Amino acid sequence: MSKEPHSVENASWSGLVSGIVIDTAQLFAHELELAKLELQEDIRNTKVFIGFLLFGLAIASMGFLMILMLFAYLINATTIIPLWGCFGIVGGITLLIGAAFLVWGINRKPDIDLIPQRAAEAVKEDIEWISSSIKTSRIAKKHAPH
Repeated sequence: MSKEPHSVENASWSGLVSGIVIDTAQLFAHELELAKLELQEDIRNTKVFIGFLLFGLAIASMGFLMILMLFAYLINATTIIPLWGCFGIVGGITLLIGAAFLVWGINRKPDIDLIPQRAAEAVKEDIEWISSSIKTSRIAKKHAPH
């Protein structure tokens, strides 16, 4: 007589545990899908940003080159320095300015985060929920009448 309720109790606990495991697996699958979609969206936005950035950089570089040529010809017109020397002066100054920006850029640490934050937070919440569910199950199992 006491064996039958005990087996029903075990069946309900095993059903509860298997339900938790199945729910957990589905939850993690959904979280992974969310992370994947979030990452794809970030990659798509980054591609668009880089495209516009490169196009703008190409146009600005052509304009900057023209201004540098203007300075070289201006120096040549106002001094007795030969044209090759004027281009050397302008090129040297440009090189120093570019090197200074390069050193400044290398010393500056970019804050790039490749982990999808919404998905990471959701996974953290899921783990906390699972932990609390397991603790609650253990406490209820200890206090359940045998």
